[in-house]
Amino acid sequence: GTRLDLLLLQAYIRPNMSSKKKVLLMGKSGAGKTSMRSIIFANYMARDTMRLAPTLDVEHTNVRFLGNLVLNLWDCGGQYRFFESYFENDTIFRNVEVL
Repeated sequence: GTRLDLLLLQAYIRPNMSSKKKVLLMGKSGAGKTSMRSIIFANYMARDTMRLAPTLDVEHTNVRFLGNLVLNLWDCGGQYRFFESYFENDTIFRNVEVL
């Protein structure tokens, strides 16, 4: 498995588990955050991710994972122009289970 698999499993087995977990996908522009999300959760083939446009600001998606667990994915655009707004607005980091 990948490191992401392990982190998601850790979030899943926490004792105070709720059915919905917030996951932030953050990194530099072009790092592959949206591609990773699309391959893991939307059954994209790796070659199909080349057609994905850059994420602008934040895209929210809820994905059912491991039975009853719902991941509230926040895919954050990696362009520098968005970084300041991410850190000025503490909402983006509130209740994050996996970063």
